[in-house]
Amino acid sequence: MSMENRLLLGRSCHFLCVCDHESGLRALREVVPAGTVPDTDRPVPVLLSPEGAGVYMGVVWWHALMAGLAAALTRAEKLLFSAGASGAGGLPFTHVLDCGGSAVHAVMALRSGQRAVVLNAQDGQAMAARRLYQQAGGVVLACRPAIISPN
Repeated sequence: MSMENRLLLGRSCHFLCVCDHESGLRALREVVPAGTVPDTDRPVPVLLSPEGAGVYMGVVWWHALMAGLAAALTRAEKLLFSAGASGAGGLPFTHVLDCGGSAVHAVMALRSGQRAVVLNAQDGQAMAARRLYQQAGGVVLACRPAIISPN
């Protein structure tokens, strides 16, 4: 679970690092236990890829993982997560792909529908990528949020 409580999409967030389907489901179910009612005051769970995964695993892998997690959630769980903020592509949760220092991978992710990335570079390409995300209504985090991966 996350130790970070940052604002993303205008709400406080719990960043949860997930690297596969099992860890993603476990993280989501730990942050919003069964039987909980929707609460717009509760921090929004945000799934975060492993460090640099946008470069070495790619956006297609990340989107497939996110779609698989959404499909595995029960209807009640989807409603709980949707009470916070919906992610891109109609997913019931928000997710962030860590592209490390690669502006090229961040832009490729944007072109594939990714709405939030970590991009920790400060060069001209990174600035251009940030402008593209801004124009598209996306979010670029300049550094990786502090997290603790699920057990």
